[in-house]
Amino acid sequence: MRGISPWYWRWTGVGKNASPHIAGGPLLICLVIALVVRAWLAYHTTGFIDGDEALVGIQAQHILQGQFPTYFYNQPYMGSLEAYLMAGIFAVAGSSVWTLRAEPILLSLVVVWLTWKLAGALADTARLPRHAKQWFMNIATLLAAIPPLYDTVLQMRMLGGYIEIFILMQILLLSALQLTNRRAAGAARRELALRWAGIGFLVGFGYWVNPLMIYGVLAAALWIAWDCVKLALHSRSLQQLRRVIFLPALASLPACIVGLTPALVWGARNQWQNFTYILQLGSNTSLRPEVLAQYPTRATQIIGQTRLLTSCVGPRVLGGSLPQQNPNFYALAAPTYLLGVLCIVTISALVALSLAQPVGLEMPTLARFQPLLLRIRQLTALPLTFVVATTFIFTVTRTAAIGLWRCEFDLAGRYATPLILVLPFICAALFTAIVLTEAEFYQNRQKDSPETENDAAPVQFVAHVSSAGLLMQRAALGTMVGVLLLSIILQAALYGVSDPGRTFQSPYCTFAPANNDAIISYMEREHIHYAWAINWLAYPIVFKTHGDIIMSDPLPLIRHIQILDRIPAYTSAVSNAVRPSMVVLVKHSDPYPLILKMLDDQQITYRVARFPAQQGRDVLVVTPLNQTVNPTSSAAYFNVFVCSLDG
Repeated sequence: MRGISPWYWRWTGVGKNASPHIAGGPLLICLVIALVVRAWLAYHTTGFIDGDEALVGIQAQHILQGQFPTYFYNQPYMGSLEAYLMAGIFAVAGSSVWTLRAEPILLSLVVVWLTWKLAGALADTARLPRHAKQWFMNIATLLAAIPPLYDTVLQMRMLGGYIEIFILMQILLLSALQLTNRRAAGAARRELALRWAGIGFLVGFGYWVNPLMIYGVLAAALWIAWDCVKLALHSRSLQQLRRVIFLPALASLPACIVGLTPALVWGARNQWQNFTYILQLGSNTSLRPEVLAQYPTRATQIIGQTRLLTSCVGPRVLGGSLPQQNPNFYALAAPTYLLGVLCIVTISALVALSLAQPVGLEMPTLARFQPLLLRIRQLTALPLTFVVATTFIFTVTRTAAIGLWRCEFDLAGRYATPLILVLPFICAALFTAIVLTEAEFYQNRQKDSPETENDAAPVQFVAHVSSAGLLMQRAALGTMVGVLLLSIILQAALYGVSDPGRTFQSPYCTFAPANNDAIISYMEREHIHYAWAINWLAYPIVFKTHGDIIMSDPLPLIRHIQILDRIPAYTSAVSNAVRPSMVVLVKHSDPYPLILKMLDDQQITYRVARFPAQQGRDVLVVTPLNQTVNPTSSAAYFNVFVCSLDG
């Protein structure tokens, strides 16, 4: 029809030159951006790894030596998938901190690609026109390629399967969406059974990799349950429910067992500790006394965790600020945070409006835009379901209660970071809604225009088109694009000004030296092969020296917490060594630390070397000369080795 904006034909994809295919160039660009951003961040932080990350690397080294672990060292959860993947990389490129970081960087590209795939599936579910689909997929993938700094740091940390579980959750969401779509399209029971089997395998395998998989499982369960409710209301036939839901779903049970095989084999040999562990999460034994004093009941803990999510963890996940970051840099994260809040609030409001007519609320003006609102609801229903599932688990279970201690120490933020998997879709949906507005505007005007048998009708139609409305729509789209670009630019600046020595520090000990090469050189020069040290100092040295220097943490033995004694063989080796050294953190301003006073009181001679660490701390390497010192034999050594966050 003459008089219709050319943009309308592009958005609806019905022009004579329209192509049904979505351009793949933006995906390649986003993959390059993702690779460059993460590789630069690894270089910027000089390859720093903390103690837990080093343990995963040590486990990978041990795999290449013929050991085949099932779980992270000395704990009945978090399977060793990440260590096996790293072992493959080590076998090809050698073992180093750089190849250690390569594994999560490469898997982050899979996250970006899956974001593209899931965005396409969501767009097809909502029956988006081609051009709107391209907008949705491009923006969602771009946001996944350069997420807020806080989320990128967690994606790149080797914590026993975080990036792997992100991938499995994305695949699970995509599988659940495809299952319900194919069920609605009348797919054969054989196909539905295969899709159910895939979902079952993902659930079982994901539980072994990391119990954090529960976020994706709950979201997928809610999504499929709602699909069953819709089918029941529509068909009112139990026979059809049995035929297309219950019978195909049986295929998920054996597939789940197959996925659980590593966990089942290990559990059968270890009194099923990997399953009973989940039941212990409901106890207060893991909470600090300070937390229990302030939050004595489960109700107060839920309220506290809700406040923790909304006022502390949520702004970091949405904005990207790191804990204990320079306050002058908070402004760099503000646009990203505000954009995230705007997208969540606006899309939630649009979804609520889309439900107005179905529940019987008559709004004539709103009815004109009901097709647009329905598309937005179809586009974001699954991502919003995941947000609800994640929020519920974070606030209601005790997993995140450890974060109630103090916000700045960020002990629970990682449990909310899966939100970043779906936030790109929610933000992209807002842009898509604006893009679709013009097409809906023209369609509604066309319905209202008088029909005539001559060419006067198109002219009359064009005359009725509100230029002010078009300008407003394009101004809104331009403003949103500007805000998006500004947030990305400032977020990139936040990456640039991040403290190299603090970015990847463990929240349990933020004082570890940014570079321990000088310590390693000293220990090798002095022929120190055994030493006591907290694991934030010990295991990075063990990993980088490929086990030539063996170190162990005495605190688990002092505190009688065996599960924290990660590698008992190392503890035994250091305990049996002759005059092992002690590597401790001390204040830079303290010329005569506690450990030296204790050794002097025992008339023990020693050699000492001092190296700079972080945040006003130094590392002391103390080597007894006239007798062996065993710090595990006395609780007095607790204050010597502890890395106190509130010290």
